[in-house]
Amino acid sequence: MRYSSALRCSACEHRAILDRTVATRLVAETNQALVLYDCPVGNGVHVRNPEFEKGPIA
Repeated sequence: MRYSSALRCSACEHRAILDRTVATRLVAETNQALVLYDCPVGNGVHVRNPEFEKGPIA
């Protein structure tokens, strides 16, 4: 799965909609620079970089 071609979540700033396995792999590959969180409207899992995104999660 390519992150850039993932479906996007309109409720969460058009973040990629990921399954937990893919999101966990992305977190590991970035040495935990990314963190995963469950979509608040049930669209799978999203990742974010808290060093660059200081605001609250959507």
